[in-house]
Amino acid sequence: MFQQLNEFKYTATTGKTYIVYFLKFWHASDKKNDYIVKYQIRGPERDFVWYGRISKGRFFTDHKNADRDSKKHSEIELEDEIKIYLKKLFIYILKKALDKGFEEPNTEFVFYKKPPIVKRTWSE
Repeated sequence: MFQQLNEFKYTATTGKTYIVYFLKFWHASDKKNDYIVKYQIRGPERDFVWYGRISKGRFFTDHKNADRDSKKHSEIELEDEIKIYLKKLFIYILKKALDKGFEEPNTEFVFYKKPPIVKRTWSE
C-alpha cells in the first residue's frame, strides 16, 4: 500500500498507461487548516502535475473518531494521518479522472466539507 501511494503504474480504461509519482506534502501557507499533496503523472504523450488539497475539517468529518482522538496525538502524528488519508483520497480521484481521459495540467482537486470536491486550476 505504501508503495502505491508514492509511485505506481496505472493503465486507465482508455488504454493509456501512466506512471504516477508522489512529489511533496505540505501545510498550505494560504489557509491555516489546509494540507496539499503534489503528484507528477507521466503519460504516453506528455507529463503533467496535479495537486490535492484537504481541510482539517474534511478530515475530521470523514474520520469521526479522529477529532476526539486528536487530543491524544501530537500535531506531527495528526499530520501523518492526514497525509496518508489525503494521498489515498487523491489517488482514488486521480484514477477516476484518468479513466475518463482527463489530462489537464496543473489541476487541483480540493476536498472540503462543502462542496465535498472541487476541481480547479492550481495557482501558487
